[in-house]
Amino acid sequence: MFPDLEQFVTAHRPCGELTGDVGELTDTAYHVRVTCTCGDTFERWVTPNLAAQDLLRSALLAFPY
Repeated sequence: MFPDLEQFVTAHRPCGELTGDVGELTDTAYHVRVTCTCGDTFERWVTPNLAAQDLLRSALLAFPY
């Protein structure tokens, strides 16, 4: 999910303000939404496992190999 979100933010940053929201955990996932002032919206259902994997990938990118 993180690369898709990063692409959305990069594409819409020139439009103006982005507003993000993460819903409460349901039985299986979180609802993630980012809305741009242009009206376009990024939405995904993210499982806790997928969120942890994306967080780990992001952290690993910070380390040089």
